[in-house]
Parts: sequence; structure tokens; C-alpha cells
Amino acid sequence: MRLKRVFSAGLVCLLLLGAMSLYAQEATEEPASGVQFTEEEIAASPYLESLLRRQNETYDTSAFAKEGPYRIALASQGPTNSWAALFDEHVRWRVEELGPDVVSELLYADANGSADIQVPQVEDLLAQEPDALILVPMGRAALSAPVERAMAQGVPVILCASGVDTDNFVTEIGTNLYRSGKSLAEWLVDELGGEGNILQMNGIPGVDTAEIEAQAARTVWAANPGINVLDEQYGQWSTAEAKRVMEQWIAQFGDQIDGIWSNGAQMSMGIISAYEDAGLPIPPIAGGEYMNGFLRVADAHGVEFYAKQYPPSMSVLCVDTAIQVLRGEPVQRFIDFQDYIEETRDFSHEEIDEFFNPNWSDDVFGPVFFPEERLAELGYLVESSEG
Repeated sequence: MRLKRVFSAGLVCLLLLGAMSLYAQEATEEPASGVQFTEEEIAASPYLESLLRRQNETYDTSAFAKEGPYRIALASQGPTNSWAALFDEHVRWRVEELGPDVVSELLYADANGSADIQVPQVEDLLAQEPDALILVPMGRAALSAPVERAMAQGVPVILCASGVDTDNFVTEIGTNLYRSGKSLAEWLVDELGGEGNILQMNGIPGVDTAEIEAQAARTVWAANPGINVLDEQYGQWSTAEAKRVMEQWIAQFGDQIDGIWSNGAQMSMGIISAYEDAGLPIPPIAGGEYMNGFLRVADAHGVEFYAKQYPPSMSVLCVDTAIQVLRGEPVQRFIDFQDYIEETRDFSHEEIDEFFNPNWSDDVFGPVFFPEERLAELGYLVESSEG
């Protein structure tokens, strides 16, 4: 059993700065999963059209080239949950690893998960004249104007984990969210034999990771008339909120529920907890992640699931890309972390043993780059019951 998922920053940086030919992909297929997109889907999704185009484009960053050390601004989601906390911690760790000769200062803003809070924060960060801005957008529309102002000010913008409506930025680090949402939905349809009643639980309203994956799932339901969507609600990527919503659904629909599409592992944990309290068998869940707590409870209850990944450690790639931009090196306009970070493939309940780590707390999302001593300082290690 492979239990430890800790990778060296040097390897990550080496991979990121390596051959960009990895991105030369066919515009209608994602090789990581084999998920196909029709011309109609691409035409109907500005997100998908933009991503498929940008993954074959390179940005000339020579206008941003300057001597270090650099002052980098991070406009973050803020530690509203363990995913976001680990995202921020990976940024801090990577900056420390690079050292003050490379990054002299990390400017930080915590949006507390709100676009309304984040917009003025970005303005405040830009007033401090950073060399580059790493942005985790809390809303596509709301953050478009601040992004354009940053670029006009000569501050290169690196989007991380989510996108904006404008095309005026340097690059985006993430993965194809449409593919992720579609692959989860297609698994659930296959699991149910093309017929059944399902529920759809989305993340935070207005955020790419929630809205794009939800949109993709809806296209799958529409193409499968045997699938009946009983209801669709937002679970806020919160275990407590997801449990509350699931309890309402159980009271309303009971044993009519054949399957659940979930936009995140934290919500899937709440779903499982609600079923456990109700004493009912747990239906298949399309929506796990490499989250240790989800893997633990799914294994304990024998839950059949399909998992996509959106690791917080992608933020290391965001930092390394910012440095690459400031050195005037060309970058791809869309960087898929699946091409650079190990163990970020989709997986199912049949592969739990390859991912679960008994030394990690429930809150840990893998893979993790920094040493376990740092996880211990954050309170994310537990005493193993093995050996």
C-alpha cells in the first residue's frame, strides 16, 4: 500500500519549466480521461472553448522580465476550509523554499470566500506595486475588471484554481473543470444503467469549480432521458451544510434516491454522515476527491464512488509559474496540473488503498509537497492505528 504522498519542490519546478509540448493536445479530447467533447458542447460553453484554445497558446512574457528578488501578491480564497488552508500553506512553503533571493516578500489577502471582499483587496494589493499577482478568483464576472486593471498596470496575472470572464491575463493553472464534471456524471449514469433518480449538490455559487462542473453534469443528464434529477442545491463545500441539505433530501425523497452527484469531497462526507444517521443504505456518489476523511468514511461504509481531483498543492505550480513569467520565459496560457503533479488522476472506490494515509487527519487533501513535520505543526497528523 502506497501511503505517503510527499513530493519534492525541485521535481515540481523541474517539471514545470520543462518541455511545454505536453500541452499540444487535440482540441476535442482530454487524454487524461478520454472524455470527448462535441462541437455543440464547445460552442455552448465559453469556458470550454477558451480552455481548449488556450492550452495550445503561449504567452510572450518578455515585457514582464526583470531582475529579482520579486514581490509576489496572493489574493486567496482564504482558509475557509482545509482545502484553502493547505493551498495557502503550500504557497508559503514554496516561497520559503525559493528563499529571499528569489521572493523577497509575499503580499497576502484573505477573501473569506467572497468576491465582494476580494475585489477591494485586489485593488489594495495592486496599490503596493507587486511584481506579479496570483489570484484565486471568487467570481468570474466580479474579478474581471480588477484583473484587467492589474494587466494595464504592468502586473502579470496568474490565475490559480479558477477563472475570470476576461481573456486579458497571462495564464491559468487548474484542470478542465468541464471534463471533471462530465466524467463524474457519466460514471453515475453508467453505474445506474442509464436509469434512476439522482440529486445534484454544487459547491459555492459563482465559482468556476462549482458552476462549470455543474453545467457539464447537466449536459449529461439532458443526454440521458432515463435520468431524473430530483433536486439541485448548493452545499457550499461544507460538510455541515451538505449534511443539512442531505437530511432535507432524505426526508423529502427517502428511498427514491438512486444516486448523488457531488461537487466536492467535503460535501460527500456530509452526505455520508446524513445517511449514517438515517440508517439508510448509501447510494453511489459521483464526487469524491483525494481527501483523507472522505476516503476513510467511504471505505468504512463501503460506498461506491468516483473521484476527480483538485489538489490545493497546485498552488506550488502557481508560484513557480509567476517566477517563470518574471524571468521573461514563455508560458502556456492554460497549465493543467494533471500534466505535472503525480497522483492527480481520477480514481474510484476500488483504489482507496492507493490513496488513503492513516497518518493524516481527515482534513488533508493530497498530494502534499511539504514535509510531514509541517503537517504536524498545522495539526493535520494523527497517531496511526497500524503497526
